Amino acid sequence: MTRIVTIILAALCFALPSLAVDIPAGTFYFDNSKTGYDHVKFVYGTNSPAATHIVTMTRIDGTNRWSVTFPEKVANQYRYTFACTSLPDGDDSRSFDTVKDYISHTLNELRTATRSDAFSAGQVFVPDTGDNWAQGSWQSASNPVNPDLPYSGTLPVMYINTEGNAAITSTEVYLNATCHIDNLGLEGYDNLGSAEAPVTLQIKGRGNYTWTGFNKKPYRLKFTEKQGLLGMKKNKHFTLLAHADDDLGFLRNTVGFQLSRLLKLAYTPEQQPVEVILNGDYIGLYFITDKIRVEKNRVNIVEQPDEATDEYAVTGGWLIEIDNYEEAGQVVITEGNGATMRFTMHTPEELSTEQRNYITAQVKAINQAIYASNKNSTEWESLVDMDALARYYIVQEVMDDAESFHGSCYLHKDIGYDTKWVFGPVWDFGNSFHRGYNQFIYINSPYGQNWIGEIAKFSRFQSKVVEIWRPFFGTDYPSIDAFIDAFADQISAAAVADYNRWPSYGNRDIAARKAEFKNRIRQKTEYLRQQWGNGINSVELTEGDSADSFADSYSPTADNRIYDITGRLVGILSEGENLSSLSAEGRLSSGIYILRSRKFAISR
Repeated sequence: MTRIVTIILAALCFALPSLAVDIPAGTFYFDNSKTGYDHVKFVYGTNSPAATHIVTMTRIDGTNRWSVTFPEKVANQYRYTFACTSLPDGDDSRSFDTVKDYISHTLNELRTATRSDAFSAGQVFVPDTGDNWAQGSWQSASNPVNPDLPYSGTLPVMYINTEGNAAITSTEVYLNATCHIDNLGLEGYDNLGSAEAPVTLQIKGRGNYTWTGFNKKPYRLKFTEKQGLLGMKKNKHFTLLAHADDDLGFLRNTVGFQLSRLLKLAYTPEQQPVEVILNGDYIGLYFITDKIRVEKNRVNIVEQPDEATDEYAVTGGWLIEIDNYEEAGQVVITEGNGATMRFTMHTPEELSTEQRNYITAQVKAINQAIYASNKNSTEWESLVDMDALARYYIVQEVMDDAESFHGSCYLHKDIGYDTKWVFGPVWDFGNSFHRGYNQFIYINSPYGQNWIGEIAKFSRFQSKVVEIWRPFFGTDYPSIDAFIDAFADQISAAAVADYNRWPSYGNRDIAARKAEFKNRIRQKTEYLRQQWGNGINSVELTEGDSADSFADSYSPTADNRIYDITGRLVGILSEGENLSSLSAEGRLSSGIYILRSRKFAISR
């Protein structure tokens, strides 16, 4: 007989050895100007277990810089050094300390002092002198390969030239232009056109405050033919987002989009970082991002035409936005709490009387159902997809986006008399993490929030949120930490180049901004954990088993990462190890932990 029990994480009483340094995924560099080695090898490893690894770096033609690329992060190394050594590439079974002393004292070869400093892809290690055991430091460079270029050389470069080099001054009027993307030989990216044969497009400004409030401007792109930019799905319509207001390492939108994917919203906009040269002027690090539209690979609903009058046709194909800016053609209602709500139409854009009457009746009906005095009522659920809303809402809470239901809040509805309104896709996390985190986003919002504060009073909605939150928090959320690291490494050098171009927008030190972002998101998720609970999964136990006996005997069959409750990676449960052996060895301090393949802990 098999029974299913849910085991909530409790305390595992064991101590983790202090972790040293991670070798990041990506490319990093060594400046050989002062050391003058005739070849450079990167040597890294651990003392316990004894293991050292030696990798030859590649000289960049015409420079004094050498590079090495790691396709994946190498975690928990003790130290590293840069050496001019005759030791062969590969793995050495001796400890790191033994090997580095062997290089210096037995082989009488040159190397830098050993290091345990954290560093990011794109950074350059610069020795202070040419002496043996030279000290040095990691430096962020706008271009670690060629300091004479304005762009970093670590991301593709997008060249846009408007007709006659005309300035882009309007968010309404498109200019004719040409474009090509040079991948600079970087792996994983395709070129688009060439300088000799560029593709054609139109370009104009976009945005509201982001257009008027910053010198680094966002743009909207409309290509003549569908293009797949840097691996994104083919389309004619894209945006080129500047994120000049994101002082947290350009992580707000990036992580918000990733949370949307992890929470399995129907569609999440794609984006790719790129450096941009407009009419010969380097304008910094940008993000090519989907334009939210009704299309098969975006908001996948029937497209309702403008000025439709058929009774059935007007029931679906709607893509609308709860907007915080006043624009012509909006549908405006008074919310149940007296606030003004503005709805901007994206599809269709030009409304017939029938369409305007339909959409007005729909949003008023939702508003009335949400503000029903009986919070056990399910009427609003017949109009709004509660599951999709709960997932959308969790994204906004984790990101502490206190304007999420007040502006850039999209809803869509497919055709049919009984189809429901679906919240999403997510968009614009520019106002995330601007306040304290021990509150929900509809409490004391500095901008105001529409509907969500009232929806949160329905117990069925709260139950749905918790139902979705717990497996998400236990299974999917822990991956965010590594996702943030990989993204920060990807853009670190480009962020320095961007800062050099726009010094008033502060993201020069990506490592520091990343750390601040992680601190803020951890604070918010800890608050949500206290409100909604830990991640829990069901575990099968046979008759006579107990939770403790399961934990004692459980061994992984694959890599199992151990996270603390905030999602920080604190260790790895290796093949052949089990919780009983870890407990006996005292390798983790007391606390609550999450295993990648099982989410549980045992109270000792």
